[in-house]
Amino acid sequence: MRNSQRRHRVGTLAVAGLALLAGGRAARAQEAETTGEPVAAAHPLAPLTLLVGNWEGAIDGKLGTGRGVREYELVMGDLYLASRHRSVRLPQEKSPEGDEHEELGVFSFDRERGTIVYREFMGEGVVVRSPCTVDGMKVVCVAEAVESGPGIRARLTIEITDRYRFTETYDLAFPGRELERYFTNVWTRSPVSVDWD
Repeated sequence: MRNSQRRHRVGTLAVAGLALLAGGRAARAQEAETTGEPVAAAHPLAPLTLLVGNWEGAIDGKLGTGRGVREYELVMGDLYLASRHRSVRLPQEKSPEGDEHEELGVFSFDRERGTIVYREFMGEGVVVRSPCTVDGMKVVCVAEAVESGPGIRARLTIEITDRYRFTETYDLAFPGRELERYFTNVWTRSPVSVDWD
């Protein structure tokens, strides 16, 4: 897909996402009330369509500060929202050797449970599956299964400000400990696509 086509699609999806979040439910309920007929459900990932596109992030957390890039894209007939993420922390007091982090993420809709589920595949070999709750522009995903990280608990919170900004926090608990803030990422939309190769 050419960049101009992608930008147009991102803009269209963002406007649709805002409309659905702002008044979609109320409008569908009112229509069903007046016509007595069932109304087709909105796209089940509608709360997240504002994320489609490229992002740059400032990272701050337990391991220090850094920068990241991320891309969200609807894939496979718009059934899934996939993301690619790469971040770097340069050597610093909290992270003397610095580090690089890569991950793939996939949001899907579990029709049986009627909920969005997020799966993240981390470069460190850990895979996390988390059902999500949506409250307006806030999405909270709490881990129900962690592969290759026994006893770890996690909670991801995404708070969408608008189509240009969102904040992401990640709370983590190692075995025998309480959940605590592990990092906060502040993302702004980037006009430049990332070359992942």
